Amino acid sequence: MQKVSVVYFLTRSLFLGFGISLLFSISSKDAYLGAICGLLVGIFLTFIYSYLIKKKGDKSILDILSNKGILGIIVRIILIAVSFIILLYMLVSYKEFVGAFLLVNSPELYFLIPIIILTLYLALKGFKIISRVASCLIPFSIILSLISFVGLVVFFEPSNFLPILSTKFDGFVKTAFAFAGISFLPNLLTIHLKGDIKGYTKIYILASSFIILTIICVNGVFGPALVNIFRFPEYMVLKQLKLFKFIEKIENVISCSWILDLFITMSMAIFSLKELIGTKHAKKITIALVLGALFILEIFFDTDYINELKIYYILPNLSLILILLTLFSLYLVLRKIKD
Repeated sequence: MQKVSVVYFLTRSLFLGFGISLLFSISSKDAYLGAICGLLVGIFLTFIYSYLIKKKGDKSILDILSNKGILGIIVRIILIAVSFIILLYMLVSYKEFVGAFLLVNSPELYFLIPIIILTLYLALKGFKIISRVASCLIPFSIILSLISFVGLVVFFEPSNFLPILSTKFDGFVKTAFAFAGISFLPNLLTIHLKGDIKGYTKIYILASSFIILTIICVNGVFGPALVNIFRFPEYMVLKQLKLFKFIEKIENVISCSWILDLFITMSMAIFSLKELIGTKHAKKITIALVLGALFILEIFFDTDYINELKIYYILPNLSLILILLTLFSLYLVLRKIKD
């Protein structure tokens, strides 16, 4: 369980501020149905990926790539690009979410620098430490997710789900593949795991199920008309909750489950960069890349909302392209390795 605990957070991480809103923009109130179909596609991807990691055995991916010549260099560049892109998405999500709802009046660097320092520290300690932290945080995330779902059920409007299956077939297909891509892409960071991975698919299904429950909650409370109005509808829906009918603002506590997703995924992305660089100066180069991502964030996503919309809309296609490219390249690298 501890070895694959990070999969829970990785699977959920790209949905905050990006994934859930995208699914609603494609298939409106049928988004949860498309997401269920997407879960099946994602399970298929996890089977393929688990097979490739098992085929890798106890060898590190860097050792394998080092013996594959030009192909190894190309695959290494692809994996570094995937890790960096995921890191950048995490930074954008964190900046937008925390800056818009939690620390509205604070300068961005005041809440960006602490999480960068924490994730860098965790990543440089290695995967074993990241895995232990993730294992400790999973119960808190699950409890917070269950509290939000149980508390929001009473606000559901059945009419928000009707009529069922009003989305065209191509809409369901797009939603399914978008969900599969968004949920599975960060899991490519687990390429550094060794040996047979037990429980990988189960953890993926658990995390995806909570995402689907979140989609159901958002649709059940807001309906298709309001969902597309709000930024971060998964957070806005939590404003309906009250504790003992008089304690308000508990959404800031419950939404911490999303911050945990970003924290673990950011740590894994930085760890992946360090492992793939693989030189004696790997730590210094990794820190430079993280600072480069922060620079890109401040230059291109500080006040330019157009750039944020661009990475928002390209996420489904980008995720699927990166997944297929990575899986195919890994297959080429690992196909001659004996099981």
